[in-house]
Amino acid sequence: MDSPISDVQSLPSDVPVVVVGGGPAGMIAALQLSKNGVPCLLVERNLDTTKWPKMDITNCRSMELLKRLGVDQGLREVGVPDNYSFDVLFSTGLSEHGRLIEKWDLPSPRAWREKIKNQNDGSMPREPYQRCSQAIFEAWLKPRIEADPMITARFGMKFETLTEDGKGVISSLIDQSGERHIVRSSYVIGCDGAGSKVRQSVGITMTGGPVPGAMYLIHFKSRDLEVLHRQGQFWHIFFLAGSVIISQDEKDTWTIHIPASIDAKASDMDPHAEIKKALGLEESKLAVTVDEILVTSMWRPNIYLADRYVSSGGRVFISGDAAHQNIPTGGYGMNTAVGDSFDIGWKVAAAVHGYGGQSLLQSYEDERRPVGMRNIDRSGAHWKVHATYGEWCGQANGAVSSSSDEGKELREKVAHHVRTHDGENKDQGIELGYRYKSDVVVLLEDAGTEPPWSEKQYIPSTWPGARAPHVFLNDGETSIFDLFGQGPAWTLVDFTQSGDHIKQFKSVLSSLRAKIPLEFVHLPDESHVRKIWEREAVLVRPDDHVAWRAPTGDGLDIDPEKILLIVTGQGQKDIGEELMADRNDHEKIVFTGTIGNVEHGKVEQLAAFQQ
Repeated sequence: MDSPISDVQSLPSDVPVVVVGGGPAGMIAALQLSKNGVPCLLVERNLDTTKWPKMDITNCRSMELLKRLGVDQGLREVGVPDNYSFDVLFSTGLSEHGRLIEKWDLPSPRAWREKIKNQNDGSMPREPYQRCSQAIFEAWLKPRIEADPMITARFGMKFETLTEDGKGVISSLIDQSGERHIVRSSYVIGCDGAGSKVRQSVGITMTGGPVPGAMYLIHFKSRDLEVLHRQGQFWHIFFLAGSVIISQDEKDTWTIHIPASIDAKASDMDPHAEIKKALGLEESKLAVTVDEILVTSMWRPNIYLADRYVSSGGRVFISGDAAHQNIPTGGYGMNTAVGDSFDIGWKVAAAVHGYGGQSLLQSYEDERRPVGMRNIDRSGAHWKVHATYGEWCGQANGAVSSSSDEGKELREKVAHHVRTHDGENKDQGIELGYRYKSDVVVLLEDAGTEPPWSEKQYIPSTWPGARAPHVFLNDGETSIFDLFGQGPAWTLVDFTQSGDHIKQFKSVLSSLRAKIPLEFVHLPDESHVRKIWEREAVLVRPDDHVAWRAPTGDGLDIDPEKILLIVTGQGQKDIGEELMADRNDHEKIVFTGTIGNVEHGKVEQLAAFQQ
């Protein structure tokens, strides 16, 4: 554990950006700012990283973004080895009479890589997913953040409040000794969790509510694979009585979540007895050997979305749990936070460097909030899959484990239900297929009909706002993603023989009032990529999303200066169609799986590890 701060005198009083919160959202935001050449101050109230298991899957899209930040391989090295599957089992219990009734086959990252290589049609991610507990990820990333010369990291320093004016933001911070420090910055990014003081300081409210009931969490050590793997290696086992066990590292670390009443207290529970009960071993001759109980907690799954992501003054932003809280099903929590922090990081950096306008900063809310809304609602839909069969089994009074005809029919009903509702961790449309719609995406009149969208399937397209499709070039090894500009750079990909679009855009760069980092990729002989990418030229943002694509036909009747000003938020958008998020939608939202809208601060059993 780190010692309390001893060098508070070195704390800057003026810095371009203050990042509040040292979890994944905060560290990714700080790392993104650094990669874009912007110094920042990161403050975290705790001295060390989390001990709670939290997230344990980094999805394909997050791994693409982490690859841009240069930390993907490090995460894989500390995570679960790539030969292990992500298989999910459904079971009546692990006793000698327990039955495995269904299985979701989720391939290993190694198998995914082979599939990505062989299916080179644009529908695949650039990177496979990765299993790694958030506790391990945070502990691995923290020293790298602290060693970064662009990041002044202060763990053990608490954010108190802020005031925002036309010139910037003044933040009040308190160190371990109780001394207050005042820091002025141009921007603040609040990544300080569900109870975010940054969010409260700027008056942003939240809409949503909890699911019925609460959960008792037990994080423990056990090397007893003979019992735990009785029905095969797994990532999760969902037991039909309502509990779920998660393999954190394929060695000896596990987490169990057990349904409980909302007034239950962790201190009143016997974790050893609860583990035995959850695994279905209460009346069994089998017993699981538990080596150590790491942490326990009561918590209540809930869904909340901030009504705004950007303060009224346009200088304060919220990311991660400060902006949205998810039910764990689907693994959308930290993965959505990775997308948030990556996004606001490059946009704030563009503003600090002078080529990002106010429309670019506002686009953070207009683009990321709809993604958050869709993701957290989808997590509720996944939750309902489990709640539905749990209700069936509860009504049957234990018949699901019996050898009776009723038990057999119920098991077949549950198996069919989970087999036909298997989108959890498989919905590639949710993870890769979101399309940004804001004032900094250029939709030309001849863009045609927007391609269909599917929750389950990613449909490759360069429709403006979409993630550009990953395709390997003719050499079979180089991904088009490998050619994109790094850090803050936009990339113009030109498939014409003479590089006509590159010439057009180069001709206007020198006349722009602010230098925009723009790199050029000329691919006249890549017909396979050109077919999938649909147009002769495509402008890709620093986050792999399409900002603009050439019209059909010869495509040369364009105004490249106007396009560049629009995509950087410096110009008025008077071409194309403005598609904005409904900023009053919080008045009518009721999320899937919740009991209905409840004021965030009044929800019981918001666990410590969620705060």
